[in-house]
This record gives sequence, C-alpha cells and structure tokens, in this order.
Amino acid sequence: MNNHDPNEIPLGAQVPQEEGSNQNAQPQWVDDLEQTLILGKQFSKFAVDLMDLAGAEMLLAVKSFPKLIMLWLLMMPIILLSWCAFSGLIAWLVFALSAHTGLSLFAVFLLQILLLISCRWLFFQYRKRMTLPYTRNQIASFVRSINNEFNDRNSTEK
Repeated sequence: MNNHDPNEIPLGAQVPQEEGSNQNAQPQWVDDLEQTLILGKQFSKFAVDLMDLAGAEMLLAVKSFPKLIMLWLLMMPIILLSWCAFSGLIAWLVFALSAHTGLSLFAVFLLQILLLISCRWLFFQYRKRMTLPYTRNQIASFVRSINNEFNDRNSTEK
C-alpha cells in the first residue's frame, strides 16, 4: 500500500504561487523613489537646522569680534602699564626677601610673561569662536553620513 498522495507537496518544498498573489510587492523603483523622498525631507530639515546653527554661530562671532578687537588693543598697554605699575613693587619685595637684585628682576619678568600668556589664551579663544567650528562639524558629519549611506547602498546592491 502506498500512502503517498500524488497531489501532496513534500515537506520543505516551495509552494507555487498564483499569478495574482504578488500584488502587494512593489517594484524596486518605487522603493528607491520613497527613499529618495525621505532623503530629500531629511536634507531639507538638515539645511534648515544648519542655517539655524550658522545663524547662532554668526551671532556669537559678531558679538565676539568687538571683544577680540578690544582685547587685542588692550594687550600692548596692559603689558606696558603692568610693567610700570608692578615692576618697582615686585622688584622691591623680592629684593627685600632675598637681597638678590637679579632674582627680583626675574620675578618681575615672570609676572609679565604670565600676563601675556593669559591674554594670548583669551585672544585664541575669541578667534576660534569666529571660525564657526560647530557649523563646520555639522557639515562634515552630514557629508560623512551621506558618503556612508551611499557606500552601504552600493555594497548591498553588489
């Protein structure tokens, strides 16, 4: 006796589908079009956000510019005025404590160098703000993400 039905489909075999059963599947170009539209929406949101960020950084740069100019203009007089005001006092104090003239002059020199380093640090901080670092980072990040997306898409198609 053979219990095998000729119309029975063996376990694990693919079932043939009827012609009308593939109506839910979309063509590839429709998926590509949807992804392109999504990318366009993301790009427009990115562009708006980037303009907001650039505007905020430009405002910060514009507000930092007068401070930068003022600091630059004050650096030279600060060095000269501090030398004149503190050199006699510091030299006298160090000389009174150590009785060495060279040591007292060296202490005054170190004080002026410290003041100059402080002013230079502030100068570089204000100048750095004027280069819009966050906007440039945002643009670079966006370009990297687009490149990665295209690279991933190309690698999955192959």
